[in-house]
Amino acid sequence: MRHPERLVVIAVDGLRRDAFERTLAAGDLPNIARIVGGREAETACHVDALSTAPSITFTAQASIFTGQHPGAHGIAGNESFDRLGRISGGRPRHFGFDVGYTLAVDDAIAVFTDGLASRFLSEETPTLYETAAAHGLTSVVAHHMVARGAGAWLPPDIVDIARFTKGKGILGLEAGAYDRGMLDRLVGYLDAGNRPDTLTAYFMGLDHHSHVHGPASQPGYLRDVIDPQVGRLLDALQTHGMLEGALFGLVSDHGQIEVVPDDRHSIRLGFPFDRELGHLFEALGLDVHDVPGEDPACDAVVGLNGGQAHVYLQNRAGRWADPPRHAEDVLPVAEAFREMNQTGRYEDELQGSLDLILVRDAEHEGWQGEYRAYGGDGQTQSLVGYLAAHPELDYADGANRIRLAAGSCTGDLILLANGREGYYFGAPTTGVHGGLYLEESKVVLTFACPSGSPEQVAWLRETVAGVVADRCANEGNRQPSVADFAPAALALLGLSP
Repeated sequence: MRHPERLVVIAVDGLRRDAFERTLAAGDLPNIARIVGGREAETACHVDALSTAPSITFTAQASIFTGQHPGAHGIAGNESFDRLGRISGGRPRHFGFDVGYTLAVDDAIAVFTDGLASRFLSEETPTLYETAAAHGLTSVVAHHMVARGAGAWLPPDIVDIARFTKGKGILGLEAGAYDRGMLDRLVGYLDAGNRPDTLTAYFMGLDHHSHVHGPASQPGYLRDVIDPQVGRLLDALQTHGMLEGALFGLVSDHGQIEVVPDDRHSIRLGFPFDRELGHLFEALGLDVHDVPGEDPACDAVVGLNGGQAHVYLQNRAGRWADPPRHAEDVLPVAEAFREMNQTGRYEDELQGSLDLILVRDAEHEGWQGEYRAYGGDGQTQSLVGYLAAHPELDYADGANRIRLAAGSCTGDLILLANGREGYYFGAPTTGVHGGLYLEESKVVLTFACPSGSPEQVAWLRETVAGVVADRCANEGNRQPSVADFAPAALALLGLSP
C-alpha cells in the first residue's frame, strides 16, 4: 500500500471527544467533514484514547508529539519541579509554563521565545519532527509549544498570547482572533512557496474559551471558529497542490469538566495571596515554595495542575536530588493532608476537597516507584485495589495512567481534587481538567485520508488498530492513549522511530 505523501496535524487544545462527535454528527462541521468523509467519517479511523496524568496541556501535548508517557518524556505538568536540575546545571528548579503564573513569571515567555518546553523534554524521547527529519522530511509547526526538530517554527507573538490569556476589554484578544491569527501565519508560510512534509496547526483558543464559559460552549466554538479555519487550511493546501494524498491527524490533548468558579473551590498556593495550602506546611514546620525564585531553598514545592497536584518533599537529611525518607519526610505530610480533608484541620474550607492522596516510596523503590492510595496512620493500599473498591470516582484507567507518569519530576505525593463537588487546583474557573475523571480524560484521536480509496482507508484502520493494540499490550494492558498518536502516524507514513 502506498504511504501518504504528507502529514497534516490539526491539534485542538481541550476538545472533548463527545463535543466533537456530536457536532460532526449534527452536520455542523462541513470542513472537518471534508477530511473525515462526512458525518459518518467514511475515510477516517477513530481511536477511543485517553489523556495523560495529569490531563493537562503541556504534559499531554508532549506525549502526543513524542509517543511517550510523562514518566519518559519528563514534562509532569504545566507546573512541576525538576529536583535533579536536568536543564539547569544540576540546580533544582520549579517550572510554571502557564501565562500569568506568579511563581515562575518568565517561563511562559521562554516557552515561545526560547523553546523551553522543547528543551525540557528528555533527550532520549525524539519528537515526531526529529524522526521525520532523520528520514529527510521537513516540518512546520504553528503556535505549538513543542517544535524540536521542525525546520520551521511559527510561535505566537508574545504580546498576542498575553492579551489572549490575560487581557481584558480593549486590551484583550478574543480566542477566535487568536486562532485565526495562527492560520494567517500558516497559510502565509504556504503561500510563500514552502511545501513541508509535516504540518501542525495548533488551535489553543477552544480550551481558553471553555475555561471561561464552560465545556458546554465547545460545540459552538468548534462550529463557528475552528471549522472555518480548517476550511481555510484545506483551501490553501488544495491551491498549492498539497491536499491530494495527504494524511490528516485530528487530535486533542484532554477534555474538560465543569466546576465551581469561586474562591472556596479553587485550591491555591499563589503569590502574594490565596495561600490556602500554605497553612498546612507552616503547621508542619516546612518552608513551602511560595515566593518567586525561592526554589530550591525550601522544604516543599507544590505543582498545581487543575484536577491534580504534585507535592515535592526534600530529604531533610540530604539534598533535593536524594529521594525523601518515606517515614520521616513523606508520610507525615500525607497524614496532614488526610486530616485536612477529613476534618478541616489546617484550613476549614478544604475539608472534603480531595478525592485521593497518593504516596510513593522513592527512598526504597526509586522515582518510578508505585503510587499507592494513602488511608491514614501510615497505611497504604494499591491504587488498583482502591479504585476497584470506589467505582464512584469514575476515573478512566487511572492506575495505568498514574503508573506511566511516575518519574523524578512527579511529586512524592499526588493529590486528586474532588471535582465531583467542584474543587480543583488553581485560580477560579468554570471549566477545568488535569484529573482522571472520564470527561476530562477522553480525547479526540482521528486519522483520515480524504482522497483515499476504500482499500487505503481499510489499510489505515488496520494499521492504526495494530499499532495501538500492540503498544497497549506491551505497556501493562493499558487503554489507548494520546501517546499512541505519533507512533501510529509514523507507521502510516512508513517511517521507523
